[in-house]
Amino acid sequence: MRVKLEIPIIIRRVKIKGLTGFREIDMVLDTGAVYPVRNNAPLGFESRYSGTGISNGVNTVIAWDVAKDIGYDPAISERRMPIITANGVIEAPLITVESIYIKDLWKESVDVICHDIPEITGIEGLLGISFLKHFRTLIDFNTMVLEITPIPQSWNP
Repeated sequence: MRVKLEIPIIIRRVKIKGLTGFREIDMVLDTGAVYPVRNNAPLGFESRYSGTGISNGVNTVIAWDVAKDIGYDPAISERRMPIITANGVIEAPLITVESIYIKDLWKESVDVICHDIPEITGIEGLLGISFLKHFRTLIDFNTMVLEITPIPQSWNP
């Protein structure tokens, strides 16, 4: 996938597939700061989140109504992720959606945080590391291009 780079970086028509169907939404690309971790848990939450498999990356985020529309009830999710908001730290529901599709790219079983994004009208999520880590992502400010492509099978860092 190759698109013209604009700020904010908005990815249009991202398909989120869940238990009962899918929704196409617009998402902001979020490669932002990572959570500092210790013992596989965000700092300050080590004992509570140790061993949960939560990574130190910025997770993908979808709005609550998107989660509900595709068959999930965030309110009953037992998994929670601490996130920092303007009002302080909250624990947001963490669910695993069946898949996320962007044009010809897709990934199955992606962890997403359920939280409404009020700052940008029409945006219903953030596309974060929990999806992007499965692809080669290039943001080229010189040519003003965003490119997300599959990682070649032969690539070994």
